[in-house]
Amino acid sequence: MKKRGMRMIGRVGALALLGMILAGPATSRLWALGEKSQEAFLRMRTVIFYDTQFSGRKFKVGDDLTVTGKFMLMPIWPKEIAFTGISWLNFFVPGPQFLRVGSWINDRFMSCSELLELGGTYEYKTVTRARYPGHWPVGVMLSMKDAGPLIGPSIYVDVDGSHEGFTNPIKTLLGNTINLEDYGQARMLIWTLVTTLIGVAWLGLWVSRPMVSRMGLVAAGRSKELISDSDKKVAVIFALGSIALVALANAMTSSQYPHTIPIQETIIKNQALPPEPSPVKAKVLDATYEVPTRTLAFRLEVHNTGDRPMVLKEFATANVRFLNEQIPGNTWNPDFPEVYGGAMKITPSEPIAPGETKVIEVVMASAEWENQRLTMYHETTNRFGGLLFFSDPSGARTIIAIADQLVIPKFGVTQM
Repeated sequence: MKKRGMRMIGRVGALALLGMILAGPATSRLWALGEKSQEAFLRMRTVIFYDTQFSGRKFKVGDDLTVTGKFMLMPIWPKEIAFTGISWLNFFVPGPQFLRVGSWINDRFMSCSELLELGGTYEYKTVTRARYPGHWPVGVMLSMKDAGPLIGPSIYVDVDGSHEGFTNPIKTLLGNTINLEDYGQARMLIWTLVTTLIGVAWLGLWVSRPMVSRMGLVAAGRSKELISDSDKKVAVIFALGSIALVALANAMTSSQYPHTIPIQETIIKNQALPPEPSPVKAKVLDATYEVPTRTLAFRLEVHNTGDRPMVLKEFATANVRFLNEQIPGNTWNPDFPEVYGGAMKITPSEPIAPGETKVIEVVMASAEWENQRLTMYHETTNRFGGLLFFSDPSGARTIIAIADQLVIPKFGVTQM
């Protein structure tokens, strides 16, 4: 009875798990993206994406989805992560639901990996084409050698229509137009069938023979009887036949396609955007994270070297944005692809006057610190980072990166 009960529990559990996977939009984000599995310091102190815009959320099969924005390679790169600069701008989606049309960094088409600069800011664009209908999570990420995939903002899109009739025509260097959706499909199926038949014939040859006790023959000192002279001849025939088949196929392919280009291994250096004049200097003096109230607070020393008053408008980290809602019009837009962390409280809230140096306290109380697994006290690298967005009355921005500040956890509620 116990065994039967355990089997029943196992079946129910498996069905429940399958139901969660197939439940659709309600649980699809849990299974699709996986960015929360990355450590907080990796997501907060390596690459920060901002100004990201998706061209829409509803498409038909064959429509193009364009994603634009900027990202900064944080100037204080974590010592735990190797920095090679060799990067590839990627577009992620579960499976081949979208077709990559092209990617650009600083208006340069990405034909191969690019070498990016530490501390540099880059403008990017990626264009993909909807292939299959459905409800899909999509987004951008920067894949970097020795550092892995660094995930940017993502959204869910709905694709209507049917994949039937979808084509992907391209023009070759010889002037021919081919459809990559089914190009070479017949050749692939033929070779799959031929090699499968060879494997089945080889396996069938041995399976059809009488079964003998291999261990018994070895123990009796008769191991040489396991493979006869006929077996060796058959093996040589199979080997020579396979080599001849590959050589013949190679000759036929070379004759049919005389013009080929080897796979390229070039790495192109891409210069960062020119740095913009910064009328603000800022540095973090200290930072704490209050665990019970889920509150990150830090003191910031700000020096305004410009001729206009400046205010701290936003803090962005790990695809989460916190807004200073005391600034008129600085409110959250549901179309933003990032996660809304909540309001950012600034004390004192008055603007920093021209020539003034002021210490302000920035407080961000939000459940997203836990939901996004950005609570640094769980990690051996107890530091945080992100981008500070300052603004003057005209709306001109100044962006400052902070990336190496120690965070002191507090496990008790601060008494006011």
